[in-house]
Amino acid sequence: MSAGQSNTPFGEPSSSQSAPLSTNIHGDHSGNTGSNNTTNSGNTTNYNYCNHVPMNSPENYTEIVQCLYTSRYEEHRNRIRKPVEGTCNWVTKHPRYKDWLDNNTSGLLWLSADPGCGKSVTASFLVKHLECQTDAIICYFFFKDDNDEQKSATFALCAILHQLFARRNSLCRYAEKAFKDKAKRFTEEVDTLWSILVKAVSEGGCEDVICVVDALDECEEVTRAPLLGHLASLSESQNPDVRLKLLVTSRPYHSIEREFGPRTMTIRLKGEDETDSVTADVTRVIDEGINNLEEYWRRPGGLGYLRDLLISSADRTFIWVSLVLDILKDSEDDSPEEFTNIVSTAANGLAELYTKILDKSKHPDKARRILTIVVAAARPLTLREMNVAFKFRRDRKTIKDLRDLPPGFEKTVKNLCGHFVRIIDSKIYLVHQTAREFLLASSSPGRGNWQYTLYHKDSNYALADICISYLSLEEFEDDPLAMDTYGNINKNAVRDYRQKYAFLDYAAQHWADNFRDSEAQQMELFESTRLICRAGSQRLWAWLQIYWSNTNQQYLCPRDWTHLMIASWFGQRAVIERLLGEGDDINARSDRFGTILNITAVRRDNNTTRMLLEKNARAYINGKEYNILQVKRSVGYHILYQWVT
Repeated sequence: MSAGQSNTPFGEPSSSQSAPLSTNIHGDHSGNTGSNNTTNSGNTTNYNYCNHVPMNSPENYTEIVQCLYTSRYEEHRNRIRKPVEGTCNWVTKHPRYKDWLDNNTSGLLWLSADPGCGKSVTASFLVKHLECQTDAIICYFFFKDDNDEQKSATFALCAILHQLFARRNSLCRYAEKAFKDKAKRFTEEVDTLWSILVKAVSEGGCEDVICVVDALDECEEVTRAPLLGHLASLSESQNPDVRLKLLVTSRPYHSIEREFGPRTMTIRLKGEDETDSVTADVTRVIDEGINNLEEYWRRPGGLGYLRDLLISSADRTFIWVSLVLDILKDSEDDSPEEFTNIVSTAANGLAELYTKILDKSKHPDKARRILTIVVAAARPLTLREMNVAFKFRRDRKTIKDLRDLPPGFEKTVKNLCGHFVRIIDSKIYLVHQTAREFLLASSSPGRGNWQYTLYHKDSNYALADICISYLSLEEFEDDPLAMDTYGNINKNAVRDYRQKYAFLDYAAQHWADNFRDSEAQQMELFESTRLICRAGSQRLWAWLQIYWSNTNQQYLCPRDWTHLMIASWFGQRAVIERLLGEGDDINARSDRFGTILNITAVRRDNNTTRMLLEKNARAYINGKEYNILQVKRSVGYHILYQWVT
């Protein structure tokens, strides 16, 4: 930004335009930002982008890599279980894998397999294997649909570019033009990010680049479609100048198979057909599991009778084996009769096993509340956050009587939900993607008390209600989070505030997501949102600053937003129409953001923008008001026009 240029989306003059621009990256949820630990081949290198710019890097290297750090991709990979010794090697020995790896041109290898057959473990294994066995730059991303950071193809490409630029700083120059033209918005476009990746690899003079992308089927549809097109085109071109190889894993879905079809040169390794290899790996997992059980129960050599029973029942499904072994470990009775009964009654498949696990809960209503929150959460909740969400009720006015995380709450969660959930680094996850699919309503009728009994919109409504009620607490009006005179947010203050109020980080960042995904039910919460969105209230500033500090916005947090402007920012069309119907000013102006027409255009909410245009909403560009439908050409008009037409 040049000297004297306004720090606003549309060049609006601002009383605080001399304030320094604060740029944040997504850090951990304690508020730590500005550094990232990137692991390659087991060596951890600290890249502190705020304090050190590597040699031969573009001038704006720091800003670009900060924009690209949109997800904690290393942490997400660390969720994956480590493979048992000797497993996954069959992939590296397979002729199709060797053909893909040894080919001197660009290429795509698609490793497909059925649910629960170890795709993610294999992908993580291959990242390490490729780092050790090749001289290529290895980048990776693991999709998961239980976390907003792991759902989008833009996040995947950002993570890959972040790893690539960390290894070869000079390649960052291929992102400079997009950054100068679009600022951080270039990170929101699949086509732009893909183009940067291909150019950096083909023109940057670096060695081979190999990207491992896991669970492509869990990528959201809106960004998966363009990514699939680019992956197919790379495979089709077989360009020797693009030294880029990709290995993707997914379930064998027809929608993916259609894109990687006969017209491309995609190499497909069908894990679902490699029955002998997968069975051998399952057997290795069972053997290690039995050895661990024998050590745990102090019965060396005494549990071999379980081996054949487990192998015959596993149906090549690693998650089934893992769950049964965990249940055997936690059994109160280690008699052969009890162990045989556990394995035999679990032999009817994952659905029966999941039902059996949840039916054991002594408090099914409490277990259901936890699972409702887990499936609706935009990211995995910590134990401390779950403690608040689990206990919170709408009628609370103050947080004083809500105890902090009690000793043993992890045990409480496990007692309620059993092995249906996993707790990793104090965060709560469902045990597997199939567990989520087991719970959420389907077109097919469920069996028992749990299968297909949770509805997406109902779960989101429940969590939105918790979030909005939490943000309405008196503490956030009486104990505000302060900004400085320029409207900047002090990172230490944010960190301390988050620590003080355990559920604030999630509620501030994601209440609007859960509100949106409540679908038609959302307006039942409309009156509750008035309190947290009232212009000038301390409750509004408390959550909005927490939200703003973690969204990597290049503009300062607004201090003059109304409820109508907030609804416009979050795309709450029903709320916008309700507020306009109550007489709110459609052309009210924010100092930095203009009118709600400006805001919906910036957010690229085309449907709402068109609705506002039909209501003769006006826009502010460079400090001037325009009825955009009556203007053929104006200063800055084309900037707005490209978003609203």
